[in-house]
Amino acid sequence: MTERPHWMNDVTSVRQMRDELRLKASLLRADLRDQLDRLEVQWREVERDLRPVGEAVDASAKELGASARDLLKTVQAGYARIRDAVQGAV
Repeated sequence: MTERPHWMNDVTSVRQMRDELRLKASLLRADLRDQLDRLEVQWREVERDLRPVGEAVDASAKELGASARDLLKTVQAGYARIRDAVQGAV
């Protein structure tokens, strides 16, 4: 059995951050809610694009790994900005 790629742990971490923020969404100001909505579109793309990568075990998964990590970092940074804004507003 192959070992789970390190970036898959990042997917789990971002998913958890996303879920926590969705619970706090009712507290967000309208502009933060708009940011969250835009990030949701990106998140759905990440999940859609990574589904086949998570199932792949050959070299193609390694090639897609770098792109996936970059996209995850972008989405994670967006969620972190919203989280920080929520914490500052509460």
